[in-house]
Amino acid sequence: MGLRLVRELSPSRFAEVGKPAGGWRRADGEVCALASHIQQLYWPGRALYEGRRIEHRVSVYDGALERRLGVFDRARFPINDVAFHPTRSLVAVATGSYDGGFLFEGDLWLWSWETGEARSLLGESRDVAACRWVDDDRLAVLLRPRDEEEYPGAEDRAFETYVGLVLEDLRDASESGFRSSGADPDPRLANLPPIDPATLGFAASPMGHRDRRSRFDEVMGSTPYEERSRVWDLLWLSPERLAATHDQCHVEVWDTRTGERTQHVRGEGHGVQLVEALGAAVVHVLRRGNFVEKLEDRSTLFRLGPDSLEHARTFDHAVALSSDAAGDLLCRDTGARGRGRARADVVLSASTDEAVRADLGHYDCFNHYLRLDGGDGLCFLRGTPSGSHQGKRLCRVDLAGAVDEVMDWDDQATHLMNSTACWLSARSIVRAARVYHPRPGTGANLIERRELGSGPPAWRVSVGAPATELAVAGDAVVFALMDGTLGILDAATGETRWRETLDVDGVPTFATTLAIEGDAVAIGTADGRVLLAQLTAG
Repeated sequence: MGLRLVRELSPSRFAEVGKPAGGWRRADGEVCALASHIQQLYWPGRALYEGRRIEHRVSVYDGALERRLGVFDRARFPINDVAFHPTRSLVAVATGSYDGGFLFEGDLWLWSWETGEARSLLGESRDVAACRWVDDDRLAVLLRPRDEEEYPGAEDRAFETYVGLVLEDLRDASESGFRSSGADPDPRLANLPPIDPATLGFAASPMGHRDRRSRFDEVMGSTPYEERSRVWDLLWLSPERLAATHDQCHVEVWDTRTGERTQHVRGEGHGVQLVEALGAAVVHVLRRGNFVEKLEDRSTLFRLGPDSLEHARTFDHAVALSSDAAGDLLCRDTGARGRGRARADVVLSASTDEAVRADLGHYDCFNHYLRLDGGDGLCFLRGTPSGSHQGKRLCRVDLAGAVDEVMDWDDQATHLMNSTACWLSARSIVRAARVYHPRPGTGANLIERRELGSGPPAWRVSVGAPATELAVAGDAVVFALMDGTLGILDAATGETRWRETLDVDGVPTFATTLAIEGDAVAIGTADGRVLLAQLTAG
């Protein structure tokens, strides 16, 4: 058994771009670069941060934007500047950002789009604000201070302070002897005095986020382009109709036979969940709040009709949805803590449209998210005590608001985060989670089968990154991981039947959501793609 990619439903041209972050064109106009950001998987109901396969990307195209020449995915920090070599197929990629508390971090890369070779040029992490070629062999770089206090007396001007130099050794820092263990700075970068950017030939101060985004639009010009990023959810409406939500729409519907998009609804906010409930396909649209005006995130539910969305319910806060086999809907309040208001979890009945308010305990987007749809009862995770994020238990709530504890989710030795799960039978689930560890990036990730109630897992599989989604296809479990892995496990034994890394047209990506209809598997990705694959025998 395996998966075979059948078609890309969403626009394939510039599909790798994700969220645009900048644009540059070589002086002769024959080559251009598009920078983009593959965003963290966060909305107020769910957060998945660790293990992302890609974060920041540079795509190099020919001057007409007809042919992609290469993709650079090594950057770990936002892309601040791209400088084309005067004569060779090389770009210098300046990356970096403020860490939010004290440090300015980043890298400087030299990358060939013809050979794929990439070099990290600096021997320490520095926020590289801009770069430019002085000539064929020398590169001028403009840096921010190492931290807010590197230059005494200028702490309040750290963001407007620059240092810089001209690099003559363009080997990888590890080869040139400048790569340190982290304790010692790169000697080339020691004791650099603050300078005016013009000192190194930069015509102006480095571009900010808005200027770089405007440059993207300038490079694209009138070229047809549809911005897409982070597909949050997929739902089969029929064997031939697939609905999707992503950051740039409320919902879109695709005819999987023809590849035609038959509906595309946009408006304030964006869709985050699609649920079969309340006698219809329900679209959950999130509108982000405003910190300055002290407005909370807020959710609106719509029923998806053949031509438009029909308003169903609006909340004055954000919710996370889950449904049961009867089509009832649980709306968990994701934001009451610290807001000075009572919790407002709501249970909605499919048969009567009756709404029952409840307090199901504290909700945390790392710990309490659970999308266990389509079973007997409305399922959710609750800590012990209910105001905690630890000692979690799987619970069910009925239409009157009464809660039944089903099984321990965490045991005494583990605290599970980033959970997702799906039903195998009325008494059996497959779940994926990350085992908490205080040091980021070191916790174990697992997928396991559990029978409801007490007892050890029927099987457990260790995986290399957090799971974004699980889905059942007959006697198999299809899973997707943050590191780009797609795999299939035997539902009875946990044995791996198939496993590959997701690339589309040679470009890496990773799946954010899955939906299965018969042998058709729909895949949504972090860079905004909607893919159609098919389960294969053997």
